[in-house]
Amino acid sequence: MRVDLDAPIREVTVYTDQALVIRRGSVTLTEAGESAIMLGGLPQRLTKESLRASARAAIGARLLGVDVSAEFHAAAPEEQLARLRGEITALEREVAALGQRLALIKRQRGWLDTLGEQSARSLAFGMTRGSAQPDDATRIFSFTRDESERLNTLWLDTRRERTEKRETLAARRREYDALAKGAGADRLRAVIRVAADAPGEVSLEVTYLVPAARWTPRYDARVDTQASRLRLAQQALISQWTGEDWVSVPLSLSTARPSAAVTLPDDAPAWFIDQFRPLPPPQPRAYAAMAAPTGSLRAARIMGAGAEALALKETPEEDTGEPESEVGFAEASVERAGAAQVFRVSGGADIPSDGQPHTVGLGDVDLPVTLEYVAAPVVAAGAHLRATATNTAGHTLPAGALHAFHIGPGGEEYVGETRIESVAEGAPLKLYLGVDDSVTVKRELVERDTDKGNLLQGGVRRTTLGYRVTIANRTQAQQRVLLLDRLPVSRHERIKVKALEMRPQPSAQTSLEQLTWALTLAPGEERKVEWRVLIESPADTEVSGLP
Repeated sequence: MRVDLDAPIREVTVYTDQALVIRRGSVTLTEAGESAIMLGGLPQRLTKESLRASARAAIGARLLGVDVSAEFHAAAPEEQLARLRGEITALEREVAALGQRLALIKRQRGWLDTLGEQSARSLAFGMTRGSAQPDDATRIFSFTRDESERLNTLWLDTRRERTEKRETLAARRREYDALAKGAGADRLRAVIRVAADAPGEVSLEVTYLVPAARWTPRYDARVDTQASRLRLAQQALISQWTGEDWVSVPLSLSTARPSAAVTLPDDAPAWFIDQFRPLPPPQPRAYAAMAAPTGSLRAARIMGAGAEALALKETPEEDTGEPESEVGFAEASVERAGAAQVFRVSGGADIPSDGQPHTVGLGDVDLPVTLEYVAAPVVAAGAHLRATATNTAGHTLPAGALHAFHIGPGGEEYVGETRIESVAEGAPLKLYLGVDDSVTVKRELVERDTDKGNLLQGGVRRTTLGYRVTIANRTQAQQRVLLLDRLPVSRHERIKVKALEMRPQPSAQTSLEQLTWALTLAPGEERKVEWRVLIESPADTEVSGLP
């Protein structure tokens, strides 16, 4: 006996690279014995090996097997073809725009190469004439390095995005051709074979995986510096192009990666060592094409608020005289599932099969923050305002993009976009809120003296370097400033480095001579930090890395 099963989608669990769909329904068997229960309309993208079925019945029944077969239609639904045509057109525009962006980045990288070469020649000429200082070279080299890293990262991100869009476009075109020409299965059908002892009702649950779905975390962080509070809104961006819409479906978002499971060996792999064989030197100008590997950690960049910031500002509404309260995102319950976390989205969600990201709120958390300034003049100019909070959300915050907003007397100000790595429960969460010009930082080389030595002195060259960092608090309140700097570290046994003096002494110092000063400045106070080092090297040896 053949029976058709009506089993709509009842639950969906979305992973980072696929989704688990659960369908439930029931059928009435009119006779005992073996029956074939047919569930049609399943998407073509279904991973056939993942199809599972379970049954419940009070009549005594057994599952005999589950098969997948093709399901053909006389003609493809016109509305589905129209939807695919719209998706293909939109994807073609996005791929073209990404190609134009890559071309622009390429021109910017060429401009940066030219600027570096011209600046190097100008600095060399200026230093010979005394019109340029070593600090000028440091600033230019720092700028070109930072800009090169930014462009390389942007190039990799854009190229990866274009590759993903191209793959999605190719899949849409294949799907459109198959539907338009009638080639291949329009849909798939699950055939569930059941043996029943008597007539009656059987309830079935069918589950399967679809690869064309994913979710990524996103955060909005609003920092109130006056109240020293942080309101963190956690969201999920869900996109799917499985071929079936999820309408009013309870969603679960899992951080597990089912496809990433591996089998470990019984023993650790052997560790071989060999004679070092140096690589051939890189070709000239190759550095511009070298970038950090995909997936590597990179420092968070605070970008200025441009057109995106203007778009995020809301138009003020008329005052109705009624008190208003802030409306936050609906809370999602969080469960542990082994090493993964599962966010249960409250209510039902509508996620159409259009490949576009759809935002779902996972909840808000209000956290106290500690505000301080961080100054690292050897890395970036200025004093950067940093807010540090402790993750008391009750669960780990998955890695994702974060948009920072600064709440002030004039309302919300968009600071920029950065990225946070995974933050465990109880771990610190650090957010950089941009450069505050009210706290000034100036680093300068105030001493450079070289004694080339002679035979009586053992042929030792002695170079003395002295630096001064001046920090001024121009705000109306007391401020805490962390100054990060460094001393040179020798990588050669005949080059010796000795600290002559440091005023004041640093609060922390690592084995690699990385220094930290924790300073508290009163309103209007100016503080100087100075240090001198002596570098001894053989007179016939050229020392690299010195200003």
